[in-house]
Amino acid sequence: MPKELEARIRRIEDIEEIKNLQAKYAYLIDTVQMEKVPELFADKFIAEYVPLGTFKSKAELLEFLKGAASGSSMMCHQMMTPYIEVHGDKATGTWYLFGPFTSNTAKGPVANWIQGKYENDYVREGGKWKLSHLRFKFNIQSPYEDGWVKTRMMQA
Repeated sequence: MPKELEARIRRIEDIEEIKNLQAKYAYLIDTVQMEKVPELFADKFIAEYVPLGTFKSKAELLEFLKGAASGSSMMCHQMMTPYIEVHGDKATGTWYLFGPFTSNTAKGPVANWIQGKYENDYVREGGKWKLSHLRFKFNIQSPYEDGWVKTRMMQA
């Protein structure tokens, strides 16, 4: 097989593996399998959830995710429009998140919309793609009844 074709196939396979990695991340969070999420990250990583916090160890990340899950009774990550660039054993990927969520508040469950953007870095480690720098920035977290025009960000 010509080298050019091999390189093109490798790039397509890399992009598909990265898509599956990001989808697995969303699936594990939505199904509250938080203990498996840190396995998706490289040995050295940064996870930024703006404005909630930055985490650099798998133990810190797991603690954060478990806390976030306790504040929600339903999560549905709908990740879309991936834009992935592969450069050897490193890659970048941008994803939009839009989804319905149910937040547990002092007044009871509240249906809300969450929208934001992931801008991630990936690295091939041990032959597998891993998250090396996750960046998620909330654009909206709005009560369903209000919508994002009336209430762009809910209070914690």
